[in-house]
Amino acid sequence: MEKTYKYFPYFFIAVAVLIIYCFNQSYFSHIPNFENVISPIGNVPITITNITHFHTFMMMLWLLMLVIQPILIVKKKIKWHRFIGKASYLVVAFLFISLLMIINQDQSRAKNLPVFAANLFDVPSFIVLYGLAMYFRKKTAYHARFMVMSVIPFLDPAFARLNLPGVFVGLGLWIILFVVEFFTQKTYKPYLIGLVFYLFNLAIVAYLGFANQALLDKIWNVFF
Repeated sequence: MEKTYKYFPYFFIAVAVLIIYCFNQSYFSHIPNFENVISPIGNVPITITNITHFHTFMMMLWLLMLVIQPILIVKKKIKWHRFIGKASYLVVAFLFISLLMIINQDQSRAKNLPVFAANLFDVPSFIVLYGLAMYFRKKTAYHARFMVMSVIPFLDPAFARLNLPGVFVGLGLWIILFVVEFFTQKTYKPYLIGLVFYLFNLAIVAYLGFANQALLDKIWNVFF
């Protein structure tokens, strides 16, 4: 078992704390009443709905699972790790549904092509990286690293609440992970695969957002 596994829970906890902090103004600080909520994106009033609660619950559940899984590996609770791993299929399915619902809710309130372009980047990135983690579930070193990468797409919407470029923060984190693994002669190939996919996906969305907004608008009309 790799010694690095014991550090993974701290990474996922840090991501969870960061996400909670970024969404504090528009959600967590308003528990339990959710009155007079102002979105930091545009500083406009928003209504917290059951869809918002559902999405938040699934997101927090997913992050909790990510924290628990490496702990189970370190504690050699392999059966429990595999059980939760199988349960993750259901959790991710509901998380994906919640993502579609929250995107539909936001775009129904007001058409926003830049945010929609970000959605086209973040959601497929998460699904592909999680899919790769499950594909390599029997190759533990690859599986663990793809699970680490699966949270990076969620940094984009989180940092957007701080008016910071989450895409580039995620890219920087990706490069750091790759460089550290490469120069410590550990398992860097998963990060290389993920980084290539990340850049390819980013190039497509950048093309839609900056060079062909007419096509982006057509894609928006397909969904909404």
